[in-house]
Amino acid sequence: MSTIIKNIKNPIHSFDDFLSSSPKLINFLLKFKKYDPNPSSEIYIESKKYIVQLATKQKDFYQIFRLRSKCFKRGVLKNIKDFSLENDCYDKFSDYLIVKDKVDDKVLATYRLIPSFKTNDYYSSSEFDLSKLLELDGIKIELGRACTDKEKTSPIIFALLWKGLLEYANRVDAKYLFGCSSIFCGEEYSTAIFNDFLENDFVHSRIISMPKYKYLPKSNIKKKEKTVVNVKDIKIPSLIKSYLNAGAKICSFPAYDKDFKCLDLLTLFNIKDINNRYEEKFKS
Repeated sequence: MSTIIKNIKNPIHSFDDFLSSSPKLINFLLKFKKYDPNPSSEIYIESKKYIVQLATKQKDFYQIFRLRSKCFKRGVLKNIKDFSLENDCYDKFSDYLIVKDKVDDKVLATYRLIPSFKTNDYYSSSEFDLSKLLELDGIKIELGRACTDKEKTSPIIFALLWKGLLEYANRVDAKYLFGCSSIFCGEEYSTAIFNDFLENDFVHSRIISMPKYKYLPKSNIKKKEKTVVNVKDIKIPSLIKSYLNAGAKICSFPAYDKDFKCLDLLTLFNIKDINNRYEEKFKS
């Protein structure tokens, strides 16, 4: 690395300079030159160190897909040599909420938002039957691809991301937020985990979406007996805990994602039911 730096006539001083000179960015711009979704609203929240907004620039999109690749391909899937950008067919319908560093303009956290007035084709629909959920009146927003830069992550960044999310929901007059949330464990734990959420009153009283056949967890009696004993040992991710503490309900039986080796649960917020503690924290 030091040899390369010595040979650079015009040294790169910032992340913005790197993006401007990166061949990967140039290839991205050529591939996605027509990929320029118009945000459904305008969001701008500023703190001492960070800015929360909806992505509007190709440079932002590149950073988003790059961060997602780092989190999901090289992080979760452990494909440490895979540096390809992480994007899929649902991105073209999406708005992208981002938290950026004010100093170097680097994207530190992101949420993919798919509002129902843009499409009824959601990532969640690839795993679950959403028919009952989509019967709910009002605008719905699918939350997905939540990720943060682990080197810069902090409670403040997460709080700002949520503040931006609630602002977005308010501006587009949405009534519901929903999306897949993952628990990294074997499929044999599906029944016990669902029952545990049920016993703790975290399951929706009317809507239970079933996984599509491809994502149905396999089960047998021996495994099921084992999970009843060991379910408390399963680590519930902090993101799911935050959702449940904010008033979300589980509205599906777990689906099993073989690629990511995790159980996916469909979570649903009725925005008006987000509890007062979180409203005061994020809207103040």
